[in-house]
Amino acid sequence: MSYLPGNTNQSYADDEFWAAFDVDDDYVPRTPWYRKTARVIAALVIAGLVATGALIPWGELVDRLDNVSDPGEILLVAEEVVAESPYGWLVTEVRVRDIPDSTTGGFVVSNPADGVITLDRIGWEAEDIRSTTAHEIGHLLDFAAYGNQAERRDGLGSEAWAECAAVDAGFRTTDSGFGDTAYHCTDTELEQYQFSVSLLGEVCKTWGNLACETVAPISAAGDGRAGE
Repeated sequence: MSYLPGNTNQSYADDEFWAAFDVDDDYVPRTPWYRKTARVIAALVIAGLVATGALIPWGELVDRLDNVSDPGEILLVAEEVVAESPYGWLVTEVRVRDIPDSTTGGFVVSNPADGVITLDRIGWEAEDIRSTTAHEIGHLLDFAAYGNQAERRDGLGSEAWAECAAVDAGFRTTDSGFGDTAYHCTDTELEQYQFSVSLLGEVCKTWGNLACETVAPISAAGDGRAGE
C-alpha cells in the first residue's frame, strides 16, 4: 500500500493490512478535505482578482493544487508507467478507488499475489502517480522473484526494495539516510538492489496469465531485460 504523510507517496504490500479496510459496495467515497479547502480558497482568490488582471496566473496556480483527481486520468497516467516498464508484464490490472485510510495512497497484495495495483482516488501530482506505480511494480517483482521464501531480497526490507525499484526505474531519487520510516533507498541499498536483480535471471509470476521473463536492472540494462 502507499502511505501518504503530507504529500509523499510511499507503499506497503501487506494484504492483511488492507483487509482492515473492507468497504461495503454502497460505500460513498469521501472528498479529501484539502481538495474542498483548495476549491474554496481558489473561488475566493479568483473572485478577488478578476478585476486586477491577475486571473490567468492565479488560475494556473489553482490548477496545480488539484492536478490529477479524475479516476480516469489517474488510471491513464498509471497505465502509461505499466506499459513502458520492462516489468509491466507483472501487472494484471490497475484500479482506482477510494481507500478509507486517508494516509494510504495505493497498494498491492501478496497473500496470494494477484498483480493488481490499486491507487486512491485523491488529488495527485502526476509524478507521484508515476513513482507510486513504479514502487508497486517493484513489489510485484519481489513477489515473482522470491515467492514465499523466508530469506528474501538479500536482506533488503520490502519497502526499501520497492523504493529502490522506483529509483532504478528513474521515478525517485536515493535518500541520504534512513530517516524515521521504512521508506528509503540509499545509494548503498540501490547498489544492493541492482546487484540482486542482476542475479535473478528468469523470474515467473504465479498470477493472472502465467509467464516467465528474464529481467535485469532497468538503469543498468536500459530496457530491464538481460542480454538485449
